[in-house]
Amino acid sequence: MAGYSKLEVKGEWKSNSDQPTEVLVAFGSISLNILNTNGEPVRQWAYSSIFLKNKEASKSMFCPDLEETESLYIFDQDAVNHLIFLCNKTNRKKFANLLPWFFIIILLIGFSTFFSSYFRIVTEKIALSITSAEQESNLGNIMLKEMSEVSYCDINKTNEYLRSLEKNYVSITDDSIELIFMNFRTMNSILLPGRKLLVPYSILESEDGAFVLAETIKLGIAATKNKEAIEKFFSKQRNKALLIYVFGFLTDLNFNKDNGLIISFHGKSKVLDKVFTDNEWLTLKKLCKL
Repeated sequence: MAGYSKLEVKGEWKSNSDQPTEVLVAFGSISLNILNTNGEPVRQWAYSSIFLKNKEASKSMFCPDLEETESLYIFDQDAVNHLIFLCNKTNRKKFANLLPWFFIIILLIGFSTFFSSYFRIVTEKIALSITSAEQESNLGNIMLKEMSEVSYCDINKTNEYLRSLEKNYVSITDDSIELIFMNFRTMNSILLPGRKLLVPYSILESEDGAFVLAETIKLGIAATKNKEAIEKFFSKQRNKALLIYVFGFLTDLNFNKDNGLIISFHGKSKVLDKVFTDNEWLTLKKLCKL
C-alpha cells in the first residue's frame, strides 16, 4: 500500500440520525481528516480508533467507535484498502509501544505478589514474637467472651478436680492447658490462644468419652507447646489487623471461634488403658452438668 498516491477521495459522512453528507476524505500522517466540499474540517479520526464495520464491493463503512455514533462510507476500493492498511499499521505500532509496559506491569504484579506474601509472613512472625504468654492468654479470654451465647461449666472447679486426681493421665498438673466443657454442636474440640481447650460437652456423654478426652488433651498440650493456636489465630487475621496489632492495638482483630485451632481425635478406645475410674468420671460429669 506504500504506492497509494491519492491525497483525497470522495465519501459520505453520517452523524447519528442525520442524512448522509458528501465529504472529502483526506489521509493524514496519524489521522483521517473528513472535510466538507469546501475543504473545511468536519471531523478528525485517529487511525487507532477506526474500525471497519461493513465492506461491500461498491462501498465500505467505517466508524470511529463501537457506539457507531458516526459513520463514513468510502466508495474507492483502493482508498478503502489503504485506510485498512493505515489502521492496522497504527494498531501494530501501538501494540509494540505498549509491549514493554505490558512486561513491566507483569513484573510489578509478580513482585507485588511476592512482597505481599513476604510482608504477610514477616508480619505474622513479628506478631508472634511480641506476644507474651500473658497477652496470648488475654486474646484467648476475649475469644471466649465472644462466645457468650454458648454455655459452659465452671472452669475453676473442673480443672481443680482434674488436677487433684491421683492418676493424672491427662497431664493437667503442669498447668499446660485449661479445659472448658462447652455446650456447642461441633464434635471437635477447639484450642484457643492462652492454653484454653474448648471441649464439647457431648464427650462426657459418649461411651468412650474418657479415652477420647484424654487423647484430645494430649493433642491440645502438644499444640500448645508448639504455639499452634496463636499461629492459627494470627494466620486468620487481615493484613491491616495484623499491622495494627504489631503497633499495639487490638481494635481490628477478629475474635471469632473459627479462628481457633481445631483439635480432632477419631482413634479407637484402648480398653486396657483405664483413664478414669467410674467414680471419677461420674464426678466429672456431675461437675459439668449443664
